[in-house]
Amino acid sequence: MPTETDIITGDRKTDRGFQTPEVWAKITGKAIYGIDLKLPGMLYGKILRSPHPHARIMGVDLEQARRMPGVRAALAGDELSCKPFGMVYKDELPLAIDRVRYIGDEVAAVAAIDEKIALKALEAINVDYELLPAVFDTEEAMAPGAPQLHDQHPGNLAWQRELTRGNPEAAFKTADLVVEGSFSVPQVHAAYLEPICCVADYDPYGGLTLHTAVQSPDIVRELVADVLDLPVSKVRIIGPVMGGGFGGRVYGNLKVYIISSLLAIRCGRPVRMQLTRQEEFIAGRPMIAAKIRAKLALNQDGTILARAVDLITDNGAYSAQAPWVSKTLSERNDSVYRIPNIRTTVRLVCTNKVPTGQYRAYGNQVGNFAMESLLDMAAKKLGLDPLELRLKNCVKKGEVTVHGLRINSCALSDCLQAAADEIGWHKRKPGRGYGISAAIHAGGSLVFDKNMRGASAYARLEYDGRVTLFSGEQDYGQGTHATFILIAARALGIEPDQIIIYSRDTLTSPFSIGALAMRQTTIGGKAIQLAAEKLREKIAQTAAEMLGEPVVMEGGRVRSATGKTLELSEIAADYRFQTSGLSITGEGKYVPSESAYDDTGYGNIAVAYSFAAHTAEVEVDRETGEVKIIRIVAAHDSGRILNLISARGQVYGGVTQGLGYSCQEGYLFDGGRVLNDSLADYRIPTALDVPDIMPIFIEQDDPEGPFGAKGLGEIVMVPVLGAVANAVADALGIRVTDLPITAERVYQAIVEWECEQ
Repeated sequence: MPTETDIITGDRKTDRGFQTPEVWAKITGKAIYGIDLKLPGMLYGKILRSPHPHARIMGVDLEQARRMPGVRAALAGDELSCKPFGMVYKDELPLAIDRVRYIGDEVAAVAAIDEKIALKALEAINVDYELLPAVFDTEEAMAPGAPQLHDQHPGNLAWQRELTRGNPEAAFKTADLVVEGSFSVPQVHAAYLEPICCVADYDPYGGLTLHTAVQSPDIVRELVADVLDLPVSKVRIIGPVMGGGFGGRVYGNLKVYIISSLLAIRCGRPVRMQLTRQEEFIAGRPMIAAKIRAKLALNQDGTILARAVDLITDNGAYSAQAPWVSKTLSERNDSVYRIPNIRTTVRLVCTNKVPTGQYRAYGNQVGNFAMESLLDMAAKKLGLDPLELRLKNCVKKGEVTVHGLRINSCALSDCLQAAADEIGWHKRKPGRGYGISAAIHAGGSLVFDKNMRGASAYARLEYDGRVTLFSGEQDYGQGTHATFILIAARALGIEPDQIIIYSRDTLTSPFSIGALAMRQTTIGGKAIQLAAEKLREKIAQTAAEMLGEPVVMEGGRVRSATGKTLELSEIAADYRFQTSGLSITGEGKYVPSESAYDDTGYGNIAVAYSFAAHTAEVEVDRETGEVKIIRIVAAHDSGRILNLISARGQVYGGVTQGLGYSCQEGYLFDGGRVLNDSLADYRIPTALDVPDIMPIFIEQDDPEGPFGAKGLGEIVMVPVLGAVANAVADALGIRVTDLPITAERVYQAIVEWECEQ
């Protein structure tokens, strides 16, 4: 059996990897996170939240709170003149004015000299509510006569879509087999280690500065400026070290940034605001819940003919990114296999529950759970091996999928075979269950802005011969900046430790859509490569002028054909002298050549697509329902692996989060109230829950990515849900179709099956 390194690197026996100095600052406790920030004269902000799922605000009395010693400001919604805001729809206000729509809705805010006084001030605020009927189930919310949450979303439908490609009706009529099933997934939280935190500082001359760690600071900057009616140039975001993101910090909790800014403007002093862990769960934008009814048509030989899906997603009280998540959830999994005929209906429904957002992979993992479950159900009825069924239908290089995705590099079949071989697919141990699942994910999707497809970066030669990179792409622990440094080092022909990178200040960093849609390595990294290559070109040009003859750059210095050499520091110094203080810089502008889509969503939405196949081995105790995950093999096609240390870390972390999604996590509600609103009650995997995880990287160069690389960070979670669900079904002979697959659900499924026999 080959070792991990042999599998990952092929014939190369050495590990490849690099970590930035920030990693060591984290390890030694020296890193400065948002919760560590303190500015002179800083005040502490707190938010009063609604105790009701749906109510009309009849009045907010702030006078007693304002008179309290140490309180510097108290705000209510009817005093503000802020614009409505939202990522897709403008359906939110910083503080509610007429109605509250979920338990946790923001009603009032205070700023005080310390946190204790701020909390006491919240208790002193009196709010008069008139209770309104509430709705918590998506199907009930769509029924005639249901309470309406927003005038702009009649029937409580925040977003809907009906999509047909090909002729699915004919395919279902002529198919040898049709399998169907109903599946559900709950809301889940990204559970990043550091709660959302922000320090807002306002200067009437310099403008507003927000110190907060977000994955998309430029987009947040524009949104905050718009809501507060400030020029964008008067809003600056500086990011401290980020304590985890996983997609939950793409935009974070915008109301925290806006409310802390309003308080800072009112007080003329910095205001710090941090969500408690409970607030994270009740207002922290968890991943949407979904109900899926799906069916699959196949021929007797296993050829997939058609797929039909009816999808209902739970928006919660406000929309945020949920329409985009619902779109990705409804279509991405269609491109893993050749499916010529598609019919999809999606309804995103408003309910009086916590507003939702997104979590690693933008809903792709939810679609994977349903589709991969159906494939195993079909394989069983056709008498086919689930692996062979997938190999027969999986997409290949050079193909165009049913939604118009152009597959320019693809090693999915190799991933499937490698994951199966490593788990022992054809030598299965008795008493255990084995499952397999495949996935695709886009690198740099255009869902967010059709006009902003690429990225830019700058590289500057410093006077001491070192190089500084400037990028707007954020690193929240996934190793992006280490990979960027490796890319630049390779392009420049210098050692990685000669390079540093800056990205966390919108005043100096290039604009970026943000750390999302698996765009960092593929798109941000390509911009870094181009910037470094341009810098190398300008260094060589400057050196040639200095020496009066052609030169080459190698080993961190410049050498001419006659053997003359120059250190980079000498070249930088001469350029500074010749230009009265300027530095040699290289600008990288990467604009993907082919990525667009039409009004139906058909088109090549990304520059590259990553693929994965996971296998799972489980044991199930039929007496208790307990599921024990023995092993996960995660085979990935992410192009050329540039930073092996980070790549492995992504797989270990993403698989672990996928296991939590599969078997442990999920919001519990009672009348719109989150019951498990702490890490004591909302169970995420610990070290004791993590099984043996085997990463495998099938390296195949992508023509677009930097040095052949593609993205990895989001897809690592996607196949886990389907693989685990299929393994449990294989072990039991019974399928659990509602996540999480807890011992209670498994036991209940066993009891129901036995009663039917």
